[in-house]
Amino acid sequence: SCGLAARVARRLCEELLLLERRVFLDGELCVRVPSRVSGTAVIVGSLYPPQERRLLELLLGIEALRGAGASEVVAVVPYLAYARQDKRFREGEPVSVKIVLKSIEAAGACALVTVDVHNPKSLDEWLAIPHVNIVPYKAFAEYVKGLGLSSLAVLAPDKGALHRAEGVARLVGAEFDYVEKRRDRVTGEVTALPKELEVEGRDVVIVDDIISTGGTIALAAKCALEAGAKSVYAACTHALLVEGALDRIYAAGVSDAAATDTVPSPISKISVAEELAEALLKLGL
Repeated sequence: SCGLAARVARRLCEELLLLERRVFLDGELCVRVPSRVSGTAVIVGSLYPPQERRLLELLLGIEALRGAGASEVVAVVPYLAYARQDKRFREGEPVSVKIVLKSIEAAGACALVTVDVHNPKSLDEWLAIPHVNIVPYKAFAEYVKGLGLSSLAVLAPDKGALHRAEGVARLVGAEFDYVEKRRDRVTGEVTALPKELEVEGRDVVIVDDIISTGGTIALAAKCALEAGAKSVYAACTHALLVEGALDRIYAAGVSDAAATDTVPSPISKISVAEELAEALLKLGL
């Protein structure tokens, strides 16, 4: 992990317990709370790959904490896996996020805190327990300020993510826009440029929720640089980084990439611990 649980515990001035884990010869997982607990317990479990194993560990941990004496257990799930399957895209498919959320609730969690979930409406639709979804605008803004850029433009990779770019831009005093993909009818070439904002002579920061393969960031960065951008930086909440994602985005001309510590990765250098701690305090902890 990225030490996120320890950072949250330190900000709350609470004791940190590390769950004991072991795997039986048949592959089954066992977790154990090393000491008795009382009152409300917080379990931090991010569902990055292998998602199924981490989900099971989280569910077992919630139940173990209840058995160890916790009156309530709050689940902090920085990266909520399966959140993108939030409806039946094809007949016969499951609503995967529904199963994950219902499982966390059924295991005994009294509340859920997550970070930048794909569709926050999923939480309202499928959870009966209190829930908070954090979008780390402040954490991103601090990273961007630290870059010391001028003539800054903050971009979202698509219209649906415009709120993320807007939230960061307002905190750093920059202009913002979203990237629109266009296909040349003659050549078939795909470009990805801001809908309205000119990037020529500007430093560009692209803010996204997930970098998976890095293809979206790479295309937007390449096109921005070809349009005259001075530099391009990338920031995301969840750095899953599969299939050579970092090589792809750096090869496209991205000067630097950063992510939050919801998922451990080589670029996870922005912490959401403070915002998680604030959310837990708002829940009455």
